Amino acid sequence: MQSNDLSHQQKWNQWNQSNPPKYPHNKVIQFVLRNFPASIRATTKVLDLGCGSGANTVFLASEGFKVFASDISIDGINNTQKQLSNMELTAELRVESIDEISFPKEYFDLVISCGVFECTGFETTKNAITKIADVLKPKGKGFFLFASDVDFRIEQDNLLGLHGYSHQEIELIFHQYNWSTLFIDRYITTFQNQLLQSNDFLITVEK
Repeated sequence: MQSNDLSHQQKWNQWNQSNPPKYPHNKVIQFVLRNFPASIRATTKVLDLGCGSGANTVFLASEGFKVFASDISIDGINNTQKQLSNMELTAELRVESIDEISFPKEYFDLVISCGVFECTGFETTKNAITKIADVLKPKGKGFFLFASDVDFRIEQDNLLGLHGYSHQEIELIFHQYNWSTLFIDRYITTFQNQLLQSNDFLITVEK
């Protein structure tokens, strides 16, 4: 592992040691339950890419999916495993960067990545999308939620060095592959009489 990769890993190890999210994202819940009925979940392979400490991973496992998860943070993976074990759930976990997906081609029915691409930056995310397209089965789906360039986390202190994406960058990243379906949407929430704005891209694809 190169020194810059190690530094990146150390930063997210520290983040996962502090106060990572405890609950799955409501948009993940909404997308998954709308698109994957209970009758098919036991045979549906899902990759939680950049799983952090496992909030979405645990949700997916509890809903009966065949779950796989990866993250660059060893502490995040350890936290995920502890949560799974405490709930007597299982998932296959791997420590790896989002652009180094080591699973076989056409392996997954769904890949989700929530709150990750703003942490990895443009080039890593661009490379990751080609890997994601490789590991999705034909008609497999992708769900990606991440900060835009007008999100308050980007415009304020931004101590974590997050990257907010422009629409032009989204076009460059996602039009690398000829998806059968590509929806580029936004998920926007405001706070303090609209003084602050959480402004995420919400990208859904089908191979």
